[in-house]
Amino acid sequence: MNSWRLVFAATVLTGCSASIDAPSGSGAAAGTGKQGSGATGSGATGSGATGSGATGSGATGSGATGSGATGSGATGSGGTSSTAGTGTSATCTPGVPTTSQIPRLTNAEYDRTIRDLLGVTALTAAAGSTPSNLLATDQAGGLTDVGWAAYKTVGEDIAEQVMADATLKTKFITCDPAVGTCLHDTAVSFGRKAFRRPLTTDEVAAFDAVIAAGPDITPTGAPAEVAEALLYNFLVSPSFLQREELQDSSDGAGHFSLSSYEVASRLSYTLWGSTPDDALNQAADSQQLGTPDQILIQAQRMVADPRARDMTQAFHRYYMLMGLNTRWDNTNKDPNLYPAFKPSLVPAMQQETEMFFDDIVFAKKGTFNDLLTSTTAFVSAATAPLYGLDPSKFGAGLTETTLDANHPGFLTRLGFLNAYSGYSGTSPILRGAFITKQVLGIGIGNPPPGAEQTPLPAASDTLDTNRKRFAQLTSGSDCVGCHSVFINPPGFALEAFNTVGSWQTMESDTKAPIDTSANIALDETGTNTVPVSGPAELMAAIAMAPGAKAQYASKWVSFAYEREGDPGDACTVQQLATKMTTGGYTVLNLMTDLTQTLSFRVRAAAQ
Repeated sequence: MNSWRLVFAATVLTGCSASIDAPSGSGAAAGTGKQGSGATGSGATGSGATGSGATGSGATGSGATGSGATGSGATGSGGTSSTAGTGTSATCTPGVPTTSQIPRLTNAEYDRTIRDLLGVTALTAAAGSTPSNLLATDQAGGLTDVGWAAYKTVGEDIAEQVMADATLKTKFITCDPAVGTCLHDTAVSFGRKAFRRPLTTDEVAAFDAVIAAGPDITPTGAPAEVAEALLYNFLVSPSFLQREELQDSSDGAGHFSLSSYEVASRLSYTLWGSTPDDALNQAADSQQLGTPDQILIQAQRMVADPRARDMTQAFHRYYMLMGLNTRWDNTNKDPNLYPAFKPSLVPAMQQETEMFFDDIVFAKKGTFNDLLTSTTAFVSAATAPLYGLDPSKFGAGLTETTLDANHPGFLTRLGFLNAYSGYSGTSPILRGAFITKQVLGIGIGNPPPGAEQTPLPAASDTLDTNRKRFAQLTSGSDCVGCHSVFINPPGFALEAFNTVGSWQTMESDTKAPIDTSANIALDETGTNTVPVSGPAELMAAIAMAPGAKAQYASKWVSFAYEREGDPGDACTVQQLATKMTTGGYTVLNLMTDLTQTLSFRVRAAAQ
C-alpha cells in the first residue's frame, strides 16, 4: 500500500448507518443459503486518524405472516402473468420470510458488480487475479479486521487501475477533474450507480468533503489523484459493499414495502448476481417497479441478457452439487480397466454439463422435462470414445451433437456418470442416492455407522453382476428398507453405463447380462412406484414426477432468495411446481416468476 493511501483510507464513508453485515449466502459457488442475520457487526472504521465508520443496528424483523405468492397465470414469452392466481393448498401457509436488511455482497457478486460497474475483471496489481481472490472467503457474521483490510486493499488496486486506463476511467468519470464541478458531479452520478440509489444530501456533502480535502489526502493534490481517492471511498463504503434494504414504509399488511431502488437491486442480484443496469436504474428512478407487472417487464428483459447465464450456470452447479473439492473434480478411474479415461478429461466433462443446461435453458427455451429428456450433448475428440462416437468427427473443443435415445438428459452425461461412480466400477448407491435426494427430493436417512466402509461382496457364480453384489451388500436389516425401495432402483437403471459413462450390456469381467429394470419410487411413501426398463424410461419417469418438479422449484427458490428451505417460501414452491406441469412452461418462465411473489416486493416488519 502506498503510504499516502493510508491517509485517505481513514476518510472512509459509511454511506448508510449500518455495519457491514455477513454475505447474503454461503452456499456453493454462487452465494446460496440463508442470508445474514443483520445483527450488528464491526463498523467500517478507517485505519487512520480521521473519520470512522459508524456501526448500526442492522436488526432484522421477525417476519409477520402475510399473503402468499401470486398465483399462476397464462404463460408468457419470458415469464407468466401475476394475475388469475390459483391460491394455495392446505399444505402451505403463506408468509414473508425474514431476511437480512443489509446482506453483504458475496465474492461472486462482488466480482460481477466490479465488472459491470467499472469493467474490471482482473487486477493488474495482482498478476491478473480476479478481485475476489484477494478477499476473505464468504462467511456468516460480522466483518473481521482481516476481511475489512482486504476490501481496502482491493479497493485501492481497482481505483488505481481504473484511473490509469483511459477506457476504464470513462466508466467512472467523463469530465476533466480539474474543471469546475466535475468531481462533485461525478460523485453524484457515479454514486447513484455504486450505491444502487441516489445519494442522500449528507452523503453528497461527505463526498464533497473528500474532494475538498484532496490536497491533504493525496501525494500532490493533483485532480486525478483526488478522483482516485473519490473512487476508492466509494468502493469501501458499506452502501456499495452491502445490498441495503432500509425502507420503512408499511404496506398496511404487516410488512415494509421495498423502495423502487431496493426492488431494482433485488431484481439485478436475483437474475444477474450483479448491479442494476441503466435501464433498471431508470425504471427505479421513474417509480416503475411498484407492481408485479412492472417488475415482470424488467425480469423478462433481464433473462434475455447474457448476464442471466451467469446465475443460471451458478444455479445448476448448486443443483448438481458441483464445485471445488466435490465428487465432480475429484474423479479418477483405474487406468488398467478404463484406459480411455484421463483425469485431464474431467474439466471437459463438467463443462459439457454446464453447456447442456445453458443450451436447454437459453438456446432451446426448454422446460424442466427437456432437461431430463433432451439428447443434446457437447462432445470433443477426447470425450467422443466414451460416448461410442467417432473421434475423427470432432475437434479439440466441445461441439454440439445429438446422442442416441439411450442418452436422454443431464443424468446420462459423462460428468454425472463419472462423478457418481467408483474407481474400478459403478456405484448404484451413489447414483441412486443422488437421484433420490437431489432430483426427486425424497428425504432418506444417513447410513448406519461403518456402512460406507463395508466391502462389496466378491463376484461369484451367484453374484455375477454388479447389481447383485450391491443388492447383497444392502440386504441387511439396517439398510434394506431405504436401499431396496428408494436408493438402489434408480442406480440399477443406470447400470447400462459403466463407471466412465460408456454404454454397456454385459459385465466386463463375468460377461453376465446387465439387468436395468427397476421399480422407481417417486415420493416418500415408497408406494407410488413406476416400472422402468432402463435409463430412457427412468428419465421419462423423473421428468413427469411431481416431486422432481417441486424439488427443482424448491432449489431455485432457495438459490434465488438466498435462504435454504424457508417454510415461508413453501407456497411459492408449490405454485411454481404446479406451473411446471403446464406444457410450454420454460425454465426462463420459472426464473421470471421468482420475481412475482409478495415476498419479492416487501420485507418482514420488526416485531
